Amino acid sequence: RILDDLRDLGPKPLERKPVDVNQMLRDLSESMRAGATATRVTIDTALCTEPAIVSGDSFALTRVCRNLMTNAMQAISGDGRVTLRTSIVQGQVVVEVEDTGCGIAPERLGSIFDDFVTTRNRGLGLGLAIAKRIVEQLGGTIQVRSTVGVGTTFTLRFDGIVAEPQRVAS
Repeated sequence: RILDDLRDLGPKPLERKPVDVNQMLRDLSESMRAGATATRVTIDTALCTEPAIVSGDSFALTRVCRNLMTNAMQAISGDGRVTLRTSIVQGQVVVEVEDTGCGIAPERLGSIFDDFVTTRNRGLGLGLAIAKRIVEQLGGTIQVRSTVGVGTTFTLRFDGIVAEPQRVAS
């Protein structure tokens, strides 16, 4: 995983195909549910009913969301919740990954997307830096808001597209 992170520091061409974000998040939450339950974390989904289709790379988008969910679960000590939420706002697909974890101190918020920034004993501190690069490479934005002792929410925004259902990759 560390070698993959180092390799992904540089720009890498991403595929551009219609991706059903709701289906991707359903699949991801199911794949992570057992690990979350083992650590007393509940994964909830609140997905919009409209098609949430973006032009993107399914593997790369899944990697971003998996990283955000993993970070969220690691920020929770004891019982907690990670919520995946989607909405369509002014033609944009909005994805939120919200947790009830420890939160991020205000003085750290400005550097969390920098390379090699971590508070953990393991890892290189590249996960959020790579996530930001992927999101921006796909023409999106990523923002964070956090309250210490309450939790953190990462918000991703991408231009939505109208796609024919048979051409949508999940």
